[in-house]
Amino acid sequence: MFAGHLAAGLVLKKMERRINLGWLFFAALFHDFLLGILVLAGLEQIHIPANFAQTHYLTFTFPYSHGLTASIIWSLLGFAITYAVLPRWSSKERKQAGLAIALAIFSHFVLDWFVHIPEMPLLGENSPKLGLSLWNNLPLALGLEVGLVLIGFVYYLSMVKPKTNLAKYGIAVLMLLVTVLTVTGQLFSETPPPANGAAMSWIFQPFLLCGLAYWFDRKEK
Repeated sequence: MFAGHLAAGLVLKKMERRINLGWLFFAALFHDFLLGILVLAGLEQIHIPANFAQTHYLTFTFPYSHGLTASIIWSLLGFAITYAVLPRWSSKERKQAGLAIALAIFSHFVLDWFVHIPEMPLLGENSPKLGLSLWNNLPLALGLEVGLVLIGFVYYLSMVKPKTNLAKYGIAVLMLLVTVLTVTGQLFSETPPPANGAAMSWIFQPFLLCGLAYWFDRKEK
């Protein structure tokens, strides 16, 4: 799941319009951003199944970035940081912004829970693991992802009501491009990516996507 995570950011924009969509996108992708860093640091691992050409998905050892307890901690930290860096906002606005960021972060765990095999630990690597294995039915998993994007974007248009054409059509094009790349990249991939290459993409992709979203949303001001 990749494009589906961004849909959470679109929906959560309604909680506090003043928080830029780029930050919500980054929060929604934070787990994978952290995974890339920890893989390069040797603290988490990517595994390539022997039948990758048939399954089209990787497996992971990632208790620090994708575990349930870790996700709760990252979400609380996201709330605290957001609240702390907005001293000029009212307490209510800071709480709303912090909650939006926290929910965007935690939404990553929830959405990954649907698609991953049982590999997302409750606490540490040796604790029980969660995952509904929807990736084993790839058309259904990708259909869910496309559906999330459509719902998220329609909600964004109808509830957030972006004021400028750049915010409307820029986000539309960005979500369309990300969705197409996500679906085609997973559906037709038969050769697994190198571990370090995948990790680097998880680190740098958010800067590009979130930077564009930040710029589109900034034009609303």
